[in-house]
Amino acid sequence: MSFTWFNEPKKWSNNGSTISVHTDGKTDFWRKTHYGFERDNGHFYYRSFPGEQALTATVNVRGKYTILYDQGGLMLRIDEKNWIKCGVEYVEGNQFASVVVTVNGWSDWSVVPISSPDVLKLRVKREKEAVHIEYAEGENGEFKMMRLAYFPIPDKSQSIMVGIMCASPGEDTQGFEIDFDQLNIIENQEKA
Repeated sequence: MSFTWFNEPKKWSNNGSTISVHTDGKTDFWRKTHYGFERDNGHFYYRSFPGEQALTATVNVRGKYTILYDQGGLMLRIDEKNWIKCGVEYVEGNQFASVVVTVNGWSDWSVVPISSPDVLKLRVKREKEAVHIEYAEGENGEFKMMRLAYFPIPDKSQSIMVGIMCASPGEDTQGFEIDFDQLNIIENQEKA
């Protein structure tokens, strides 16, 4: 099963083990909460799975974050009103491990301070209506739980999309360079 772009960036490449992206400016995924605006123009490179499929996704993320809210990581998505993004987000000059959960058109955001590692490893496991999100700092870091989130099981007619995401929401940004290594999505035996 091949990958597909949602909002394909102008510059990107895939050498078989690393997906490299230069994000387009003024891109983001967000719905309503606090800021009042909605954006659904971030970059998302994904595969589709049956809506009830249990799965585990992993990736290593390396970015040259420089502008407020530069971000990249993993995403699970049903539609524009139901999705989860997790990874690195650059806030006030520091990297944070970040999760945004959007359900029924409303986003929430949580962050964990990290020590600006060269690489952030992510692991996301979906079982039924639960998504377990873990992160590890550096090549040899051990995974720690970042979030256990509710995520709806889609209708039988809908699929779940899983892959990498990145965005540059800043108003004065020309985007940034980000690499995704060892992206792996495994279908688990149990069904949702």
